[in-house]
Amino acid sequence: MKRFKQFKRGATSFYIVAFSTLILVIIAASFATVMISEITRTSNDDLSQSAYDSALAGVEDAKLAYANYQRCIANNPSLLDTVSGLDSSGGVSCNNIVYWMKNPSCDMVAKMLGRAYVEGQGVLISETIEGDNMMSQYDTCVQINTKLSNYRANLTSDNNVRIVKVQFDNGMSASAVKKLKFSWYMKDARETSLNFSNFNGSRVTFYPVGEQRPSTPPTLVLQLVQTAGNFQLGGYNEDANSGHGLNGIAVGDNTDRATLFLVPTNNESAASGNATGSGAYTGVYKGSKNFLTADQVAKTNSQAATILPYVVYCGDTTADFACSVEIELPDPVGGQRNDDTFMFLVTLPYGEPDTDFAMEFYCGEGASCPNAQGDVNDNSGAATMANTQVSIDSTGRANDLFRRVETRIESSDTSFPYTYYALELFGNGDTLKKNMTVLCENNFYDRGTNVVYTGSGLPSGAWGELGDGGSGNGNC
Repeated sequence: MKRFKQFKRGATSFYIVAFSTLILVIIAASFATVMISEITRTSNDDLSQSAYDSALAGVEDAKLAYANYQRCIANNPSLLDTVSGLDSSGGVSCNNIVYWMKNPSCDMVAKMLGRAYVEGQGVLISETIEGDNMMSQYDTCVQINTKLSNYRANLTSDNNVRIVKVQFDNGMSASAVKKLKFSWYMKDARETSLNFSNFNGSRVTFYPVGEQRPSTPPTLVLQLVQTAGNFQLGGYNEDANSGHGLNGIAVGDNTDRATLFLVPTNNESAASGNATGSGAYTGVYKGSKNFLTADQVAKTNSQAATILPYVVYCGDTTADFACSVEIELPDPVGGQRNDDTFMFLVTLPYGEPDTDFAMEFYCGEGASCPNAQGDVNDNSGAATMANTQVSIDSTGRANDLFRRVETRIESSDTSFPYTYYALELFGNGDTLKKNMTVLCENNFYDRGTNVVYTGSGLPSGAWGELGDGGSGNGNC
């Protein structure tokens, strides 16, 4: 009996050791699993970043290739019309560069730069060997496209101006464009709602200095600049009653320039009506969409009208952009629109919040533009722009992991730079002292609050130079 009890005591110790060993094995296995998972994640992150770097390298190569293309076109513009195939050399020549731009493919950038392209792999960027591990980086496919159905860019406090010179694909004149669809503030998936506390339905108030409202679409200024084939820079008011504007560049519903102040709101009622007084505005929401007529656009260049901000309803929760407005474009003064002088200036006047925007052009309701790409809500194909902006689509890989980057670059004319502003002050407390002549431009304030009506001989709403007895020369 005594021996049996001793045996039982030995079995208990065995079970304790066995269970303790099992627990330690489980803990060790879990720890090993966590380590392997972290190593795998680190390796994947490293591969992902390397693939992304490869895609960015492809973007940089594409910029260089496009610069070579621009240089060829600048030296010999006729190549755009004459090139139909490769020359006998088959090498990197202007003829072949233009041909490859006209016929995009995954290896077009490699060909334009004279680099080796391995079929099925791409252009080798780097090959690193660490121990038994090897990482091969390639840009597998890089394409440049100068024909786009929309223009996209962003505005920030540091880069708050964009000048867009609109050019269309061969076979379409700028005079065919009748409407612009302008959209801004692409919504972030993390934003469940937008804050419109800067608009209370009765007046427009702007962002306080230094206050950040990242979830509120900003107020934007959209300016149109256009001319007909024949125009004069130094026009004048031939007849004060004829509706001519400053420098004679507005006649009736035709104008060579326009300035639209677009203020967002989520108040459908406010965007559908108007307001008077110190916070006066004009709503442009009509039924199911925001819409500005050519007459409203042209009047922004009329000295005989009080120009107000246009309030845009930003309530479409399904669209890519929070705010969108369709703008009927007026014709320029004196004839059809000139292809070389059709431009837009987009400005972020209060410097915040940052925003992206898009522009699409149409040839009217129910009329598809020549060489249109795709359809829109009114079944009209959007016009295809050429060399207004350049799209680069680059795919890079590291071993078997791929990353893709799509970006836009500006198609600028280096021989004709644009002036973004006339004056700039640096630092704090700087003072500008300069004699200036201020013309009687339109503003948001009621007539009479900043200038004095002086002309009994002027048409209703016109303003003359102080003390000029109503000569109506347009100065304040």
